[in-house]
Amino acid sequence: MSHTYSCSNCHHLHERIKQQEETVAQLVEIIGAANRRIYDVDQRQMKMEHQLIREHKPRLAPSLTP
Repeated sequence: MSHTYSCSNCHHLHERIKQQEETVAQLVEIIGAANRRIYDVDQRQMKMEHQLIREHKPRLAPSLTP
């Protein structure tokens, strides 16, 4: 896609906008990857908590009364 600009400032602004769009796209990818890692860690933590609860479930003590 070819653009013809009447002033050099317009070309500079177009290049800056293009660069900022690329930066925003990279940041969105980084945030997405971080969110996936956070979700995975959260899921593992929940599994561990459930496992700990099952392992340390209080056992019913036998009744001392006949």
